[in-house]
Amino acid sequence: MKKIVFSIFLLLPFTLLAQEKQEETPFYTKDVAPHMEKVLPEPPALTDPRFFDDWSQYLWGKSIRETERGELAVKDAGLSQEYFMERFSPVLSAPISPETHPVLYKLIGKCHKTEQQAGASAKAYFKRVRPYQQYKEPSGVPSHEWPTDFTSYPSGHTHISWLVGLVLTTLDPAHTEDIMKVAYELGQSRVIVGFHYQSDVDAGRVVGSITFARLCAEPEFQKMLEKARKEYEKNLK
Repeated sequence: MKKIVFSIFLLLPFTLLAQEKQEETPFYTKDVAPHMEKVLPEPPALTDPRFFDDWSQYLWGKSIRETERGELAVKDAGLSQEYFMERFSPVLSAPISPETHPVLYKLIGKCHKTEQQAGASAKAYFKRVRPYQQYKEPSGVPSHEWPTDFTSYPSGHTHISWLVGLVLTTLDPAHTEDIMKVAYELGQSRVIVGFHYQSDVDAGRVVGSITFARLCAEPEFQKMLEKARKEYEKNLK
């Protein structure tokens, strides 16, 4: 009997973890998601005058990789809920963490899953090469590189960063400017590390806004957002 109890005790953390991962499903799937490729323009071709901005921003990003801002850009490559909470905490009315804000933690996770669904068709449609692939130069995050990952446009990191910023703004409207500045910086970090062109990032902000608007039509999202708001207000006391 003791062995059985001990075995259950050992399996409990893994069971809870599995349940938590299972719950982090998207609010809607790509079969009902807006087709962002029907909204966005084609990314600039190499011969397009607009590409000059992409090229010059790429050079700017490379020039500051060895600076403090460059180091932050490498950290910004992380997409976990924990990192988002850590990154946005300094500009909020009170710090947020998985322990103090479990509903918000789960909400961010579900938003991330939704972003992956919402941006999938556009990435597959445009199949844009990434800057480090185009120039055959190392990026600022070499461990993330993949030779056949032609999914630069629109930027998924920017998509979810902008989306999380908008969610947090609804919880803490008094700090809208500071919240969205962090969301903006997270997108620019992708240019600095050479994983996205500026036009990828600009498009990522557009689709982030579209995804947020689309989510507002989902009853499940509305309910979870309201729970997160109450949780946030409770932690301010």
